[in-house]
Amino acid sequence: SIVLALITGIVCSLSAAADVGVIDMERLIKLHPRATADRAVLEQYVKDFEDEREDMVEDLKKLGEEFEALRKDAEDVSLSDKVLESKRALAKAKIDEIRQMERTMRENTSTRQKELTSQELRMRKRIVSDISKIVEKIAKKKKLELVLDSTGVGIGGYAPVIYYTEKYDITDDVIGEMPAAE
Repeated sequence: SIVLALITGIVCSLSAAADVGVIDMERLIKLHPRATADRAVLEQYVKDFEDEREDMVEDLKKLGEEFEALRKDAEDVSLSDKVLESKRALAKAKIDEIRQMERTMRENTSTRQKELTSQELRMRKRIVSDISKIVEKIAKKKKLELVLDSTGVGIGGYAPVIYYTEKYDITDDVIGEMPAAE
């Protein structure tokens, strides 16, 4: 009788399985009204950084040319020792300036990459938050107890949802509830 009660409990648990829905989160993110504007902001940020970097590369090239001219002058045997020493000191100072410019470029690149990653993450979180609110609203209306993302790759190297039938996909419902583009 104890065994029968356990089996009955297991069967009842299985028959009361949660109502589940799935969404294509990547599709929802791409279709979100803010996505296009956010992408444009990020692209402009990258363009500004590339322009800034090109200017720095041009400045570095000029410093290199100035150094080469100073180096050639420092090898001119017709100049006095005092003038040669002065030219060598100027060439050394120019090398130090080049090294500083290279350090500045590396630091600037690192900073810009961090800023871009941070900005992209903030924008994505805002969109995901909006989508989550819509998903919650639809899940409550459809009496779903669980909604899973059917896209992306999990830690194991595969999508978290291996199989589902289309009747569980509420992606189009979420798209229908998204606000119009701003």
